[in-house]
Amino acid sequence: MKQRTWIIIFSLVIIICLALWLLVPQMSASTMVAGIYQDGELVQKIDLNTVTEEYEITLSGDYGENVISVSPGGIKMKSADCPDKICVNHGELTSAGSPIVCLPNKIVIKFENDDSEADAISGEAQ
Repeated sequence: MKQRTWIIIFSLVIIICLALWLLVPQMSASTMVAGIYQDGELVQKIDLNTVTEEYEITLSGDYGENVISVSPGGIKMKSADCPDKICVNHGELTSAGSPIVCLPNKIVIKFENDDSEADAISGEAQ
């Protein structure tokens, strides 16, 4: 093939990759549901896409209180009475990544899957 044909093919591949890169975050943003667990039980499920104003949730545990701040598109542990404050230092959870965990008060904040597809390894629904 001529050099000009290769340039056109390469340009099209770059344009397609760029379009996919821009569209994928918008598709994953539709499932921004966070679950707040304490002692392994679901306390509250929050759809962060529907949150319009920031508000706080207070949970009590063995080591005092944890204050969770919920804002449009994000959730974070605002304050905690536990000794190490790792959960507070985690920062805001805005995408499915590592969950916010407060071990002393047994609180976990993580993003939920809305779909009930089977897990690829165990074959069980998530």
